[in-house]
Amino acid sequence: MTPALPANGHKQAQHIDARRRHHILVFVSYITSLVMFFYGVRSLNQDSLLLPLILFATGGCFLLNVLLYHFSQQLNRACIIEAMLVGTFVLSLVYQGGYNNTALYWVFPFPAILFGLLGVRNALVGNAMLLLMLGVMLFTPDLIQAEYKVAETSRFLASLVIVITVCWINDHYRERSHAAMEHLQNSKELQANTDALTGLANRRFLDSSLIPALEQQSDELLPLAVIMCDLDHFKQLNDQFGHDVGDEVLKAVANVFRQNLRQQDIACRFGGEEFLLILPHTTTADARLVAEKIRLQLSKKHLNTAAANHQLTASFGVAGCDETMAFYDAVKIADQQLYQAKHQGRNQVCG
Repeated sequence: MTPALPANGHKQAQHIDARRRHHILVFVSYITSLVMFFYGVRSLNQDSLLLPLILFATGGCFLLNVLLYHFSQQLNRACIIEAMLVGTFVLSLVYQGGYNNTALYWVFPFPAILFGLLGVRNALVGNAMLLLMLGVMLFTPDLIQAEYKVAETSRFLASLVIVITVCWINDHYRERSHAAMEHLQNSKELQANTDALTGLANRRFLDSSLIPALEQQSDELLPLAVIMCDLDHFKQLNDQFGHDVGDEVLKAVANVFRQNLRQQDIACRFGGEEFLLILPHTTTADARLVAEKIRLQLSKKHLNTAAANHQLTASFGVAGCDETMAFYDAVKIADQQLYQAKHQGRNQVCG
């Protein structure tokens, strides 16, 4: 009953976030695998083959994951796999020690990568688990192949905690900022699409929200029926009782619509005392019954205004719509039926 579709701001924000994660995934996969292959080749002359094995295997898995992503377009799955590969690589590298025992230096970029791939909550959990496992490995030297100095490991873990915390603060408030901006944008859109007097959708809502929704979600709305409603002799009511009373009558009519329409139906103030009712998945015959029910309630309703002794009636025109491009044609037909009802004596339903 309020102009709430489609959620353009939310969809746009989701699209932008998906593009961000896409670029992080692609960058990490290609650039990191390239670096791993480079250092893997350089480490082939070492006595141990474990380091080149770790580098080649992880780089190959990164490339395989991004190629599968390009084929399937499953972004969430690819990001989760990438994050698991990052964690496995970090633990494996710290276990082995890396080139000249420099493994700890290479850990620091990866907390930020996890936040970029997984989002704040999941990345915080993933980084906490990674930090815990690294702590166990570094403070239990017998579990790993590399040898690190105690002072080196303690400073490394303290620095890693700081990096993770800063990443969390940055991404947490970035998400809050985006959520606030999205809420503000949706509020502005809602205000722009809402009639200030009645709280119903306004005419702008049709072009800015309803038509895009019909184009994107036609199965959820079509076929639909439209009902044009115009209050009879409303100008006389305004002239006799004043515009303040006329406004109260319009509010009361809007409440009648809310009480008699379904949640998925839309009531729109089309202009002045004219209203457009949009009923998704409704036949013309059923729409006539709805219009007749509303007509009867309006003619019998005791309006709690200074014009309570004024009999309020309305005329209705009904039409059906089976496809998106025919929506305004249906509105035009309903409007013609409305004028037919006016011509035939008002306070009736045509169509």
